[in-house]
Amino acid sequence: MKMFRCSDADRLCSVVAAVLVLLMLSATCHASDVRRLWQSRDQFVALQRQDSSLGGAAILNDHPYEISPDRLTAILASIEVRSADGDKPEQLITNQSLEVLVPHMVQGFRQAAPGEDVTFAIIGLYKALHGFTKSPKVTTGRAFYKGGRLNIIFGLVQKDVNEREDRRLSPFTPGSRQKAVEGEWTLLPQSGQSGSNLVRKDWMIFSDEWLAPVAQLPVTDKDVPPSVEAAPVQSGKQVIDTRKPVDRLTTLNELKEKGLITEEEYRGKRLEIMNKL
Repeated sequence: MKMFRCSDADRLCSVVAAVLVLLMLSATCHASDVRRLWQSRDQFVALQRQDSSLGGAAILNDHPYEISPDRLTAILASIEVRSADGDKPEQLITNQSLEVLVPHMVQGFRQAAPGEDVTFAIIGLYKALHGFTKSPKVTTGRAFYKGGRLNIIFGLVQKDVNEREDRRLSPFTPGSRQKAVEGEWTLLPQSGQSGSNLVRKDWMIFSDEWLAPVAQLPVTDKDVPPSVEAAPVQSGKQVIDTRKPVDRLTTLNELKEKGLITEEEYRGKRLEIMNKL
């Protein structure tokens, strides 16, 4: 009877196969802890099992939680960030990104169980090369409501997006209760706020008593002085775009080239701009 011996190559293949099986099982188990409510390419809003606090067992959230889109928009818009080489703070999440993100987060809070957090990843266009161009950057976070306070823990903060990266190897991870993330940036609440607190470099809390800065409140007709009545102002939720058509078309082309809008969205918006010429 002829005996066969496993070669080193065979043993190596067996080990690699076993590792791959374990990774697949691990990914499957992890996926079961996440419920995606919305996804657009690499962007998402999800319900994710609450991560444990430093003390061990997690303290359950007061979920489901009802928050109005206007209030959540005002809260997120009030958070500013200053980079290591930045001379002044800028809004952490752009208004355009908030229009996309907030409705899904509101729905997430409504559906979240006490043991779930609302996690998100949102990509926006930010100035680069001294303002001559814009580049896509991602911000991620974990949000939950407990004891009359809305907590937001950020993971990635305006991180440059490489669209060629495999998200299985370079995932957009939310923040964590257990450990602060690293990064050469500083979160700052806008001046004039009350009821907000930066408890950790990447962790902000907003109480039920939080009020938006006066500058963020909607402008009404009676608030506009007679001398500036002809100037374009923000009224309610509608913002008048006063840029020249060529500038709007340039921005539209950048969004399309970076894959942030579909071909159908590009054509529809381009037609809308051209019809106003």
